[in-house]
Amino acid sequence: MKATRLTAIATLAALALLVAVAPADRAQVATNQAVLTSVCGDVQTRHGTGGYHPARLNEVLEPGDGIKTGASSRAELSVGEGGYVRMAESSQVLVTALDASGTTSFQHVVGGIWVTIERTLGGASKFEVRMPSAVASVTGTVFRCQLGEEGNCDTYVYEGEVEIEAGDQRMRVTPDERCRVPRDLRTVVERFNLTGDDAAAWVMYNRHRDIVRHLGDPQIIVALREQDLSELGAYLASRAVAGQLALHGLHSTSVVEAGVTDFSFNPDGTISWGRTPTADYCVIGDVGLEQLRRLNGELFSARVKSDIRLVRDGEAQSLTAIEATVPGVGRNEREAVMAALAALGRRVGAGLAPRIIRELMQAQAGTVRIDIAGADRDQIAHIRRFVESLDGVMRTAPLLLPGDRVSLAVVTQMTAQQLGAALQRAAGDAIQVVLAGDRVLYLRSAQAAGQGAGQQRPGTGSQAHASPRGQVGNEPAAPPQRPRAQPRVHWPRRPGGGR
Repeated sequence: MKATRLTAIATLAALALLVAVAPADRAQVATNQAVLTSVCGDVQTRHGTGGYHPARLNEVLEPGDGIKTGASSRAELSVGEGGYVRMAESSQVLVTALDASGTTSFQHVVGGIWVTIERTLGGASKFEVRMPSAVASVTGTVFRCQLGEEGNCDTYVYEGEVEIEAGDQRMRVTPDERCRVPRDLRTVVERFNLTGDDAAAWVMYNRHRDIVRHLGDPQIIVALREQDLSELGAYLASRAVAGQLALHGLHSTSVVEAGVTDFSFNPDGTISWGRTPTADYCVIGDVGLEQLRRLNGELFSARVKSDIRLVRDGEAQSLTAIEATVPGVGRNEREAVMAALAALGRRVGAGLAPRIIRELMQAQAGTVRIDIAGADRDQIAHIRRFVESLDGVMRTAPLLLPGDRVSLAVVTQMTAQQLGAALQRAAGDAIQVVLAGDRVLYLRSAQAAGQGAGQQRPGTGSQAHASPRGQVGNEPAAPPQRPRAQPRVHWPRRPGGGR
């Protein structure tokens, strides 16, 4: 019998305050327009001197218009062909100028924003963010601004340079530096704590979105079989996990009903499918209520147990697995269970989102992933500058991982072997470049390579989709991996024509 398809019962776009709407096609954005390409939660816009109203996806903003976000909400504006401004929760921005050949300017009223301006920003000579006590101007960079309750104007720079003008002072702020301008204009430029900054949810979200914007949003379904939870609400665990994936920058995520016979986990670790999904990645598994009890007269304790797998497009082999038992505490039984599910969602989202994005780096045509271990920030920046200087390389974007590891997405016309050979020639004996697949390179120092001889490279595992590895220039290139389709945006139709 031909296998039936898993049917989406609710897209996250319909789950208000949980997810953002998938961004629009950037090619539709003119160089003198600001277009609202992503909306999450309570986002409102105004035109001219009119009042604020609920924002619409693909809404065009012009000079004099404004946009603001409510609590637990986010928004993204695309500016021209090479820039975007993302707004954190409880933030407000006014559009003051949109000139493709002159100055593009935004007035930052309150809250936090993230700005990515590429070198191709419609030929614009300057991009400005005007704050109460300072003006940040750039031509191509990545930075964020935060307005504090005490009136401080903070600008954090991640790539390129930002010029800060505060009163009669002008300062250039370089990567890994923060410029703080208080109300009294006693400006301070200092290095900020990168480790703590990278762990911040807002920074992590934007780093993920910067990569996904170039690679395309993958279609993800979350189908968890939930035991002893139905009385509290439908698909609670699936919603918790899907919401966290969205907060990690993976917007095109949907909740799917999972039945007992839809899939099963075999003793050898493989997966048997009763109904085959149609998505780029599937998050499947079982979540159950293991314990629920009263702690004292006012508090309850809950514990949920989960066995969750990440699978690519209905394959039999999972990419990774997360088995966790997570507690929660609340003033009643429902609050305790919801607290445990929220904690489970955070754990699963933090574990799966980077893995999905790393998979995207090697799944997309025109992209090579470079895995770097044991390098500091300066070394990584040097590698990025060299890679971006090569002919045929359009852009790179880093994904920071635990344990001082970095995966670098390289948008390029070069093959992984060509890129690896160029890196090996430039580095000489200092770095060993290993071809780990048809679109994956692994960089390590020669000293680390000697110490790790005979050991398996972290992260490759024994998964069925891994390709043989070979050192660039010394061995033949690894055979190509199974062809992978571009991220799809479609769902099987329900009987009667609905989705």
